[in-house]
Amino acid sequence: MVTPEMIQAFLSVVECGNITLAANNLFTTQSNLSKQIKMLEGELGVELLIRKKGHSTVSLTPYGKNFLQLSRNWETLMKEIYDVKNSRHITEVSIGALDRINSFTLTDFYNHILDHHTDIRIDTHTRHSRELYRMMEANQLDLALVSSLMPASNIKVTPLYKELMFVICSKETELGKIVKPSDLDPDKEVFSRWSDEFEIWHDQYWPGKQYRIHVGTTSMTPDYLTEKGRWSIMPVSTLRALLKSRQFTHHTLSEEPPKRTIYLLEQKQPRESREEGIRLIRNQLIQYLSKDPYLEINPKIK
Repeated sequence: MVTPEMIQAFLSVVECGNITLAANNLFTTQSNLSKQIKMLEGELGVELLIRKKGHSTVSLTPYGKNFLQLSRNWETLMKEIYDVKNSRHITEVSIGALDRINSFTLTDFYNHILDHHTDIRIDTHTRHSRELYRMMEANQLDLALVSSLMPASNIKVTPLYKELMFVICSKETELGKIVKPSDLDPDKEVFSRWSDEFEIWHDQYWPGKQYRIHVGTTSMTPDYLTEKGRWSIMPVSTLRALLKSRQFTHHTLSEEPPKRTIYLLEQKQPRESREEGIRLIRNQLIQYLSKDPYLEINPKIK
């Protein structure tokens, strides 16, 4: 019989991509974790993971890919069962967003919900857009905020807001209030890929990946801007958070980059037990963002 321990072991190995890390996360030994996986494969009669001798990393077989979706559905269902048992009339709402949105844009919003809605529990997830789409399709999230459009069958995708982009640099960097792209040394750029549109615009002025570093998350950017002359382009919501340190200045580009668009993902068929909480969070989120003078809220969103 397949047990919860087997499924949890499988999910942990897939999440970590490494048996050693998965064992550490589950506070067990590698041998015990491997035993759970072998028992699971024995119960199912198929091989789920590809293991290479002498390597701790693993990859999924075609059967493993199919079983992964079932395992995640099981995990979500077990969580809902646990919530019913321990709910105490508290509704949980799962929200996913990009790193820069969760870290900079929504902090005050989450605090507002915690302070004024004691019957709501927020479960936040920070992922890239592609992973957030996948989690929405698997019904692991109720709402998500992403920066790109992707095919989605069971998800409602709506433009939520747009925001301006600015240049940010250290105070020691000598730039005017308005700067031309030609004023910026591409060798000194700390590059972030904000969207397909942004990258197309960017390559018109600095073609051929002339930047020296590409940062994967916004939280890394300040560490590389302390040297005189280094610069980066980022949206205003992120910019404001970094300007609080008073180490940086911001500048307007003479050739305006495309505004960054953030999309709201919603379930076409939300979980009935969470509908009221989801509706409250959604409405509160739109009200909160609408008060920000630097964000252009989609007037058609309701």
